[in-house]
Amino acid sequence: MPRAWLLCCAVGFAPAAYAQPLTYTDAVARAGVDGPTIAASDAAVEAARLSIRPAGRLPDPELALGLDNVPVSGADRYRLDRDEMTMQRIGIMQEVPSGAVRRARTGAAEAASDRAVADSDIARLQARLGAARAWIAQHYALQRQTVLQQSEGDARALAGAARARLAAGGSADDALTSAIEAARAADRLSAAGAAIIAARAELRRWAGDAAIDGVAGAEPVFSIDPMRLREHLARHPDIIAFDAAVRAASAEIDIARAETHPDWTWEVAYQHRDRDFGDMASVGVRIGLPLFGRQRPVIEARRADLTRAGAERDALLREHQALLETRLASYASLAASLSRAQTTTLPLARQRQAATQAAHAAGGADLVQAIGARRDARDAELEAIDMAERLATLSAELTLEYGDAAP
Repeated sequence: MPRAWLLCCAVGFAPAAYAQPLTYTDAVARAGVDGPTIAASDAAVEAARLSIRPAGRLPDPELALGLDNVPVSGADRYRLDRDEMTMQRIGIMQEVPSGAVRRARTGAAEAASDRAVADSDIARLQARLGAARAWIAQHYALQRQTVLQQSEGDARALAGAARARLAAGGSADDALTSAIEAARAADRLSAAGAAIIAARAELRRWAGDAAIDGVAGAEPVFSIDPMRLREHLARHPDIIAFDAAVRAASAEIDIARAETHPDWTWEVAYQHRDRDFGDMASVGVRIGLPLFGRQRPVIEARRADLTRAGAERDALLREHQALLETRLASYASLAASLSRAQTTTLPLARQRQAATQAAHAAGGADLVQAIGARRDARDAELEAIDMAERLATLSAELTLEYGDAAP
């Protein structure tokens, strides 16, 4: 019994024992291989792949049953055993599309498979981007919470001291100002907690139950090489999907052209007559005669579709080129702003806070000035965190969409 109890406890608590917060790398990797969207896209790829071989095969044969030469008037009308020409027929028919048609259909199925693969890569990219954004949002929300917890604690302590001084005859304005600042700090801390919960829920959407325990580890370090990202632009899944669409439109032209080749059908039949007459057999072939050019408008329509697909692909490429250049410009601006914030703005705000607090303690500055200096230092720190989050998110997007590891 003790052994059985320990075994049950070990099994029951195993998930909790091995559960651990996700690093950025683990979150992105999980999102790219797990989840309902990935399962759905993989199933679509498998379905398209399995459709390639049947596309070029012959259709199934047909069983032909019939009654031939049945009298419908006279003394023997509707009798099947009185006239020597009345026969009960059973046969097999096989339609044989031209080889050009079968090859064109196979090409179209292959193009559809390529498009399914491209769509799967798009779904995988979206999942990885979603996980990256959610991980980064939660990571920096935790940093924001730490800053705001310290700020809220300082504000409460300051409000308590102001109330104590008010009881001893101090300024009522100082007491009210500090109380308002403490309430605002509590509000911002509550909002930070809600942001953490929202980011954790979003990460769980993309990475599954592994994201229950939150995130861990340092923020990812990205190496952004603009020239290399531009070189990989054509590898973006959106562009590859349109390349597959162009191939599919070209395959439709091949099918339309192949329809100008004649198809043929063969038939073998056995015809049973009354026992007084001999049974018969028939063999026949039917050949289509595409003589009147009915496929020419269809071919022209498919050519127009190909032109449209190519133009849409070029338009999308230009859109991504513009988007990439905009993102690179934003990256350079954010990186410079964050550097100034970390090396100049934030240290100066902290120095001003320390100097004002010292002056307030010595009676050289009033409480409003001390609160303002503390608020400015906190806002500078939060602004630096916001910029770091935006820079990390932008870097993750550039790396996942256009970097060496992009699908």
